[in-house]
Amino acid sequence: MLSDQLQLFKRILPDDGFIMFLKVGFTCRISGQFLNARKYLFDEEKKLYYHAYDEKRQMIWADKTTGCSHNFWLRSIGWYLMALIDCCGLIPEESFEHLSTYKRLFKEALAGIMQYQDEKTKLFYQLVDMPELEGNYLETSGSAMIAYAILKGCRLGILQEEKWRRRGEEIFDGLEREKLQKDEDGWHLTGICLVAGLGPKDERDGSVEYYLSEPVVSDEEKGVGVFMMAYGEYLKLEKQDEA
Repeated sequence: MLSDQLQLFKRILPDDGFIMFLKVGFTCRISGQFLNARKYLFDEEKKLYYHAYDEKRQMIWADKTTGCSHNFWLRSIGWYLMALIDCCGLIPEESFEHLSTYKRLFKEALAGIMQYQDEKTKLFYQLVDMPELEGNYLETSGSAMIAYAILKGCRLGILQEEKWRRRGEEIFDGLEREKLQKDEDGWHLTGICLVAGLGPKDERDGSVEYYLSEPVVSDEEKGVGVFMMAYGEYLKLEKQDEA
């Protein structure tokens, strides 16, 4: 097990922590899990979370000094933001100290990722901090996750609506404009990374080439589902306006 009890949810990697799995956990340990993710996975210079961490520095994808993987994968950061904002909406009001932790981590992670937003489309790249890299692309599911997190943050009062609502709506509008395409069969949501994992042995080494080698598909549930969730938050805010 990892030190500080960073909880794990991938049995094939008993010494590795993936931020994508932090959305599952036990209520009494949630704050500790988020804080450990911050401790082990957060890059202070770039203000982004790495995809994974290996305490023993043995996995092929792990940096031998830090234990972190080498790249910032958009969807893993999107999952982390969703986990934080969902927990903000679920935690009892009397748990003020824990809620304060979630809010602080959420705002920090959000501020970090927003530095890398594509100015023209308002979307985000598969490899977040490499917009000029040949073959890198604006990825749908992770961008939708950020839209969802921002819009829900506004609805819950975690974010200032006057500052953030339009930014969340711009991401959603960018997805609609750039990634929804129509053909003879109807509408399709395009630009979704099918999968990106690490290990467990010599495969999936976490390199730039690996992340850009995974299939980019349409209408896959990890993209469509969160796109619908973001739209739901979009509509909930409109409904609040009418109240």
